[in-house]
Amino acid sequence: MDNGTLFYIIGPVLAASAVVVSFIGLKVRSFPGKAAPLVVLSFAILVGGATTFAVLHSQDEEQHKEQESGLPQATKEAEEEEQQ
Repeated sequence: MDNGTLFYIIGPVLAASAVVVSFIGLKVRSFPGKAAPLVVLSFAILVGGATTFAVLHSQDEEQHKEQESGLPQATKEAEEEEQQ
């Protein structure tokens, strides 16, 4: 599975879990109670995963665009030096 797919899976799971936890918090007076560390840990894992795969996906996209342009890195650097 590539980074983009993982990001597009974890992102909606994070959003859906936020909505579910919000509804549970509104309906159950004693929520989260003893489950607070578990709730915080699950959100920390989901947020960390979503941000990690978002960054990795953006790096993959950047590399893909560089490869599509057909210009090797040395040519790009030479063009930048000429402009300065």
